[in-house]
Amino acid sequence: MLTLVLLLLPTGAWAQKGAKNPAALVKEGERLFGARKYRESAEVLKKAYDAQPDARLLYNIARAYEQAGDLREALSYYDQFIKNSDSDMDPLLMKRAHSAAERARVLIEKEEQASATAEAERKRLQEEADTAKRKAEEEQAAARRAEELARQQQQAEQDRAMASYRRSRVAAFALGGVSVASVGAGIFFGLQASDARKTFDEASSLEAKETAADDTRGKALLADVGFGVGLAAAIGAIIIFPKEGPPVEGEVRMTLAPKGLGAGMEVSF
Repeated sequence: MLTLVLLLLPTGAWAQKGAKNPAALVKEGERLFGARKYRESAEVLKKAYDAQPDARLLYNIARAYEQAGDLREALSYYDQFIKNSDSDMDPLLMKRAHSAAERARVLIEKEEQASATAEAERKRLQEEADTAKRKAEEEQAAARRAEELARQQQQAEQDRAMASYRRSRVAAFALGGVSVASVGAGIFFGLQASDARKTFDEASSLEAKETAADDTRGKALLADVGFGVGLAAAIGAIIIFPKEGPPVEGEVRMTLAPKGLGAGMEVSF
C-alpha cells in the first residue's frame, strides 16, 4: 500500500525538496513498515503528511498503527482518511478503510468490555480482600479482648486465692494464739487446783474441807476447760494452716470453705 501511495502521489514535485521531502519520508516509512517497526513508520508517515497532506497517507498511517496494536490511533486515522477522501478515491481502498475501521471499533469495544470486566473483578476481589482484612482485624481485636478478659480473670482468681491463703494463715495463727493462751490458763488453774487440794488435805475441820473441796473442783474445772479449748484451738490451727506456700498459676489445692463448714477445691489459672 505504501508503494501504491508513492506511485499515486505527484513524486515530481516531491523530488525537488531534497532528502527530507515527503517522497523520502514515505520511502523511509515503507522501509520501517517492512522491518515491522510499525510505530516508527507511522511517525515518519505523519511527517510526510504534514509536509504535503494526502488522504492516502492517512490510510497508511492507520495501517501502521493497526499493525502496532494501537487500535484507537488506527481508528482515528481510518476515520480521517474516510472523511478527507474525495469522490476520486479508489473504491477498493475506501472499502478496505471502512472494513478496517469497523474491525477496529469492534476490537476496541471488546477491549473496553474486557477491561470493564477485569476492573469489576478487580474491585470484587479488592472488596473481598478488604472484607477479609476487616474480619481478621475484628477477630484479632476479639482475641485480644478475650485474652485481656482472661488475664483479668486470672489476676482476680490469683488475688482471691492469695487473700484466701492469707486469711487461712491469720486464722491459723489466731487459733494458735488461743490454744497457747488456753493451755496456759489450764496450767495456771491446774496449779491452783493442786494447791487447793493440798489445802483440803491439810484442813482439820469439816467446814474448811468443804470450802477447799469446792475450790479444788472449780479450779480443776477451769483447768480442764482451758486444756480443752487449747487442744481444740490447736487442732483447728493445724487443720486450716496452709500446708503449702502461696498459690501459683495452674495450682490446685484443697482448702477449707471461706464460710461455713466443709472443704472445697481452690484452683488458680
